Amino acid sequence: MKKIPIFVLCMVVFLLLTGCWDRTEIEDQGFVVGSAIDLEEENGNDNSFKIKLTNQIVLPGGLGTPLQGGGREQEAYHNITITGNSIFEIIREMATSANERLFFQHMKVVVVSDKVAREPGLFSKVMDVYIRDHEMRRGMRILIAKEGTEAKEILDVLPPGEKVPALYIDSLLENSYKTASSLEPLQVGQLQERMLTKRSYTIPEIQVGDNQTLKYKNAAVFQAPENRMVASLSGEETRGLAFLTEHDQTSPVMVNVDGEDVVIEVLDINHTYDVLSDDKDNLAFEISLNIEGSIAETFGNSKVLKASFFKKLEKETEKKVKEITEKTIKVVQDDLQVDVIQIGDTLFQRHYDLWQKVKDNWDQGENYFSKADIHVTVDVNISKTGASDNFK
Repeated sequence: MKKIPIFVLCMVVFLLLTGCWDRTEIEDQGFVVGSAIDLEEENGNDNSFKIKLTNQIVLPGGLGTPLQGGGREQEAYHNITITGNSIFEIIREMATSANERLFFQHMKVVVVSDKVAREPGLFSKVMDVYIRDHEMRRGMRILIAKEGTEAKEILDVLPPGEKVPALYIDSLLENSYKTASSLEPLQVGQLQERMLTKRSYTIPEIQVGDNQTLKYKNAAVFQAPENRMVASLSGEETRGLAFLTEHDQTSPVMVNVDGEDVVIEVLDINHTYDVLSDDKDNLAFEISLNIEGSIAETFGNSKVLKASFFKKLEKETEKKVKEITEKTIKVVQDDLQVDVIQIGDTLFQRHYDLWQKVKDNWDQGENYFSKADIHVTVDVNISKTGASDNFK
């Protein structure tokens, strides 16, 4: 039998012992999970700005179980704030001062102050890195800090029982938008699509509430093509926008029938947008809302199972939803003259020839959007009544 040379055996052993030569220990990774962008100052008359960026970094050791025996629990995160002229510049500067290698592939949220959002051209500039950089996640959510609140303050709010503010915000967005005066969270990928197609849009707002909590409600209105925030919708106006544009909205509707208050839970909404007139100088649209709902709560001893009461309940719900949505349409069409109710989306997708005629003056210039007649019809079907001893 031929012997294997000793140097060959040595080489095989060395190959098996090499391990991961380029690995980085998890303790040396700085996992950025949230960012906040504030306006520090304007640089004179040259239309440049100082930006303040705060990155929230998770400390993996602090996410484990609490120490026993009264030991001090390790912090689960820390914030780094640096000022500069661009987001990319600041991130590079952070890398020189942080003791970890910054890692962005676990990003959850980016909070932008309303001061940044209202400056012409500045919002798209600061969002460019989050859209362009290959390390950034397409699914991270974008929020606007309510007027009077710095975005940095949002990343400082930590309710009892929570460990990391950015993770708390992410769970808040996931669980709250269907049942409150708020919109579905906007992801950075969706934001890029809006910017590329030059259509106006909304971004949900967030603000500091009581007892170290956050409130996820209202919406910031952005006008294309400048991508500049021009207004903030109130809670009721945002609610109307959700009825007009979102399918998963389950916001309750309270109506009064024969002197008794009844709360209707919205289970599903189907929208139909129809063009009634395609003359660009006399445009007319109809938005049809088909709503499935159930009785969530009653205040009184009404005979809900009676057909006459049931029909009244559906009609009153239709009336209430129509009232809410028409108020929102009036605000965005007459006061703001910005199409955030997705009429332009319908033209782009289903009436492209008409869209080509009006797109350059849709909600700017001639502003065909503000001149159009927009009608809303609502059809409510209450399919579940629930059960109660009062229903006799």
